[in-house]
Amino acid sequence: MTSRILTVKDEDNCEDVIQEAVRTIREGGLVVYPTDTSYGIACDPMQEQALDRLISVKNRDKGIGVPLLFTDIHQCEAYHDFGSLERVLARLFWPGALTLIVTTKDTIPAYITGGRGSAAIRVPNHFLPRRIAKELGIPIVGTSANLSGGETPFEVSVAFEQLGDGVDLYIDGGPSSASANSTIVGVEGAGTDAPLNIKVYREGSLSVDRITESLRIDSDALRFWTNRIIYPDM
Repeated sequence: MTSRILTVKDEDNCEDVIQEAVRTIREGGLVVYPTDTSYGIACDPMQEQALDRLISVKNRDKGIGVPLLFTDIHQCEAYHDFGSLERVLARLFWPGALTLIVTTKDTIPAYITGGRGSAAIRVPNHFLPRRIAKELGIPIVGTSANLSGGETPFEVSVAFEQLGDGVDLYIDGGPSSASANSTIVGVEGAGTDAPLNIKVYREGSLSVDRITESLRIDSDALRFWTNRIIYPDM
Protein backbone atom coordinates (compact mmCIF):
# COMPACT_ATOMS: atom_id res chain seq x y z
CA MET A 1 0.00 0.00 0.00
CA THR A 2 1.26 3.47 -0.89
CA SER A 3 1.78 5.84 2.03
CA ARG A 4 -0.33 8.97 2.32
CA ILE A 5 1.29 12.36 2.94
CA LEU A 6 -0.67 15.23 4.50
CA THR A 7 0.60 18.74 5.21
CA VAL A 8 0.01 20.82 8.32
CA LYS A 9 0.84 24.52 8.31
CA ASP A 10 -0.59 25.74 11.62
CA GLU A 11 -2.75 24.69 14.57
CA ASP A 12 -5.83 26.52 13.30
CA ASN A 13 -6.05 24.44 10.13
CA CYS A 14 -5.19 20.92 11.20
CA GLU A 15 -8.39 19.25 12.39
CA ASP A 16 -8.82 17.03 9.33
CA VAL A 17 -5.21 15.88 9.57
CA ILE A 18 -5.52 15.11 13.28
CA GLN A 19 -8.68 13.08 12.73
CA GLU A 20 -7.00 11.13 9.93
CA ALA A 21 -4.01 10.42 12.17
CA VAL A 22 -6.28 9.29 15.02
CA ARG A 23 -8.27 7.02 12.69
CA THR A 24 -5.08 5.48 11.29
CA ILE A 25 -3.64 4.84 14.77
CA ARG A 26 -6.88 3.35 16.08
CA GLU A 27 -6.89 0.95 13.13
CA GLY A 28 -3.43 -0.27 14.08
CA GLY A 29 -1.54 1.89 11.58
CA LEU A 30 1.70 3.86 11.76
CA VAL A 31 1.91 7.65 11.52
CA VAL A 32 4.99 9.87 11.14
CA TYR A 33 4.47 13.30 12.67
CA PRO A 34 6.40 16.50 13.53
CA THR A 35 7.47 17.39 17.06
CA ASP A 36 9.48 20.19 18.62
CA THR A 37 12.58 18.02 18.13
CA SER A 38 12.85 15.35 15.44
CA TYR A 39 9.97 13.71 13.57
CA GLY A 40 8.42 10.81 15.45
CA ILE A 41 6.62 7.64 14.45
CA ALA A 42 3.44 6.75 16.30
CA CYS A 43 1.15 3.83 16.84
CA ASP A 44 -1.31 2.88 19.56
CA PRO A 45 1.05 1.51 22.23
CA MET A 46 -1.76 -0.55 23.73
CA GLN A 47 -2.05 -2.59 20.50
CA GLU A 48 0.83 -5.02 20.75
CA GLN A 49 0.59 -6.02 17.10
CA ALA A 50 0.83 -2.37 16.01
CA LEU A 51 3.88 -1.85 18.21
CA ASP A 52 5.49 -5.00 16.84
CA ARG A 53 4.98 -3.61 13.35
CA LEU A 54 6.51 -0.24 14.31
CA ILE A 55 9.55 -1.96 15.83
CA SER A 56 9.94 -4.09 12.69
CA VAL A 57 9.70 -1.07 10.36
CA LYS A 58 12.38 0.74 12.37
CA ASN A 59 14.50 -2.41 12.75
CA ARG A 60 14.58 -1.58 16.47
CA ASP A 61 15.55 -3.94 19.27
CA LYS A 62 12.30 -4.95 20.97
CA GLY A 63 14.04 -5.19 24.35
CA ILE A 64 14.80 -1.47 24.43
CA GLY A 65 11.19 -0.38 24.91
CA VAL A 66 9.71 2.75 23.34
CA PRO A 67 9.17 6.31 24.62
CA LEU A 68 5.69 7.74 25.02
CA LEU A 69 4.36 11.24 24.27
CA PHE A 70 1.41 12.68 26.22
CA THR A 71 -0.99 15.56 25.83
CA ASP A 72 -0.20 16.91 29.33
CA ILE A 73 0.97 15.84 32.78
CA HIS A 74 -2.57 14.90 33.81
CA GLN A 75 -2.67 12.22 31.12
CA CYS A 76 0.74 11.00 32.33
CA GLU A 77 -0.60 10.45 35.86
CA ALA A 78 -2.56 7.39 34.75
CA TYR A 79 0.77 5.71 34.00
CA HIS A 80 3.18 7.08 36.64
CA ASP A 81 3.06 8.41 40.21
CA PHE A 82 5.11 11.60 40.07
CA GLY A 83 7.56 12.34 42.84
CA SER A 84 8.28 15.83 44.16
CA LEU A 85 11.31 16.60 42.00
CA GLU A 86 9.77 15.00 38.92
CA ARG A 87 6.83 17.40 39.27
CA VAL A 88 9.24 20.33 39.45
CA LEU A 89 10.98 19.18 36.26
CA ALA A 90 7.64 18.74 34.49
CA ARG A 91 6.46 22.18 35.60
CA LEU A 92 9.65 23.88 34.43
CA PHE A 93 10.24 22.07 31.15
CA TRP A 94 6.94 20.68 29.83
CA PRO A 95 5.76 21.12 27.20
CA GLY A 96 9.30 20.90 25.90
CA ALA A 97 12.39 18.93 24.97
CA LEU A 98 12.79 17.08 28.28
CA THR A 99 12.19 13.34 28.49
CA LEU A 100 11.82 11.77 31.93
CA ILE A 101 12.76 8.19 32.75
CA VAL A 102 10.14 7.08 35.26
CA THR A 103 8.86 4.00 37.04
CA THR A 104 5.64 2.85 35.41
CA LYS A 105 2.33 1.70 36.83
CA ASP A 106 0.81 -1.60 35.77
CA THR A 107 -1.24 0.36 33.22
CA ILE A 108 1.79 0.20 30.88
CA PRO A 109 2.29 -3.34 29.54
CA ALA A 110 5.75 -4.91 29.74
CA TYR A 111 6.02 -5.08 25.93
CA ILE A 112 6.09 -1.24 25.85
CA THR A 113 8.89 -0.94 28.42
CA GLY A 114 10.90 -3.92 27.21
CA GLY A 115 10.13 -5.56 30.56
CA ARG A 116 12.13 -2.93 32.46
CA GLY A 117 9.36 -1.46 34.62
CA SER A 118 10.39 2.03 33.54
CA ALA A 119 9.58 4.20 30.54
CA ALA A 120 10.68 7.40 28.82
CA ILE A 121 7.83 9.94 28.86
CA ARG A 122 7.46 13.47 27.50
CA VAL A 123 4.96 16.25 26.81
CA PRO A 124 6.30 17.81 23.61
CA ASN A 125 6.10 21.48 22.74
CA HIS A 126 4.23 20.82 19.51
CA PHE A 127 0.48 20.95 19.15
CA LEU A 128 0.15 18.02 16.77
CA PRO A 129 1.34 15.05 18.89
CA ARG A 130 -0.38 16.57 21.93
CA ARG A 131 -3.68 16.88 20.03
CA ILE A 132 -3.40 13.34 18.70
CA ALA A 133 -2.78 11.96 22.20
CA LYS A 134 -5.70 14.01 23.53
CA GLU A 135 -8.10 12.74 20.85
CA LEU A 136 -6.98 9.14 21.38
CA GLY A 137 -7.19 9.46 25.16
CA ILE A 138 -3.88 7.62 25.51
CA PRO A 139 -0.22 8.43 24.83
CA ILE A 140 1.36 7.77 21.46
CA VAL A 141 4.71 6.16 20.75
CA GLY A 142 7.37 8.86 20.52
CA THR A 143 10.41 7.14 19.02
CA SER A 144 12.17 8.92 16.16
CA ALA A 145 10.98 8.26 12.62
CA ASN A 146 14.12 6.62 11.29
CA LEU A 147 15.77 3.27 10.94
CA SER A 148 17.66 2.38 14.10
CA GLY A 149 21.08 3.97 13.73
CA GLY A 150 19.91 6.01 10.74
CA GLU A 151 19.92 9.76 10.17
CA THR A 152 17.77 11.68 12.63
CA PRO A 153 14.76 13.09 10.73
CA PHE A 154 14.30 16.82 11.25
CA GLU A 155 12.35 16.94 7.97
CA VAL A 156 9.65 14.52 6.86
CA SER A 157 11.57 13.66 3.67
CA VAL A 158 14.40 12.16 5.77
CA ALA A 159 11.88 9.92 7.53
CA PHE A 160 10.30 8.86 4.22
CA GLU A 161 13.69 8.01 2.68
CA GLN A 162 14.30 5.53 5.48
CA LEU A 163 10.85 4.12 6.25
CA GLY A 164 9.07 4.46 2.88
CA ASP A 165 5.78 2.64 2.45
CA GLY A 166 6.23 0.82 5.74
CA VAL A 167 4.35 3.78 7.26
CA ASP A 168 0.67 4.42 6.51
CA LEU A 169 0.57 8.20 6.98
CA TYR A 170 3.20 10.94 6.94
CA ILE A 171 2.33 14.37 8.31
CA ASP A 172 4.57 17.10 6.93
CA GLY A 173 4.86 20.00 9.36
CA GLY A 174 7.91 21.50 7.68
CA PRO A 175 11.51 21.46 8.91
CA SER A 176 11.95 21.24 12.67
CA SER A 177 13.41 24.27 14.38
CA ALA A 178 15.57 21.91 16.46
CA SER A 179 18.82 20.22 15.51
CA ALA A 180 18.92 17.66 18.34
CA ASN A 181 16.58 15.23 20.06
CA SER A 182 15.17 15.70 23.54
CA THR A 183 17.32 15.61 26.65
CA ILE A 184 16.74 12.51 28.77
CA VAL A 185 16.98 12.63 32.56
CA GLY A 186 15.82 10.67 35.56
CA VAL A 187 15.48 11.29 39.28
CA GLU A 188 17.20 8.97 41.73
CA GLY A 189 17.47 8.75 45.49
CA ALA A 190 20.48 10.03 47.36
CA GLY A 191 19.63 8.28 50.61
CA THR A 192 16.61 7.78 52.86
CA ASP A 193 14.52 10.97 53.05
CA ALA A 194 17.41 12.91 51.47
CA PRO A 195 17.17 15.30 48.52
CA LEU A 196 17.27 13.69 45.09
CA ASN A 197 19.86 13.56 42.32
CA ILE A 198 19.18 14.28 38.66
CA LYS A 199 20.80 11.79 36.32
CA VAL A 200 21.41 12.78 32.68
CA TYR A 201 21.15 9.91 30.19
CA ARG A 202 21.39 12.08 27.07
CA GLU A 203 21.94 15.78 26.56
CA GLY A 204 19.96 17.05 23.62
CA SER A 205 18.03 20.13 22.64
CA LEU A 206 17.58 21.25 26.24
CA SER A 207 21.04 21.94 27.65
CA VAL A 208 22.10 20.65 31.05
CA ASP A 209 23.25 24.20 31.83
CA ARG A 210 19.74 25.51 31.28
CA ILE A 211 18.25 22.76 33.44
CA THR A 212 20.70 23.56 36.22
CA GLU A 213 20.14 27.32 36.02
CA SER A 214 16.36 26.92 36.15
CA LEU A 215 16.47 24.55 39.11
CA ARG A 216 18.81 26.77 41.11
CA ILE A 217 16.34 29.66 41.11
CA ASP A 218 13.26 27.54 41.82
CA SER A 219 12.27 27.36 45.48
CA ASP A 220 10.67 23.92 45.19
CA ALA A 221 13.66 22.49 43.36
CA LEU A 222 15.99 23.72 46.07
CA ARG A 223 13.95 21.77 48.63
CA PHE A 224 14.04 18.47 46.76
CA TRP A 225 17.31 18.47 44.78
CA THR A 226 20.85 17.75 45.96
CA ASN A 227 22.27 20.35 43.54
CA ARG A 228 24.01 17.46 41.78
CA ILE A 229 23.82 16.51 38.12
CA ILE A 230 25.17 13.01 37.64
CA TYR A 231 25.73 10.74 34.65
CA PRO A 232 25.21 6.99 34.23
CA ASP A 233 28.94 6.19 34.45
CA MET A 234 29.27 7.88 37.88
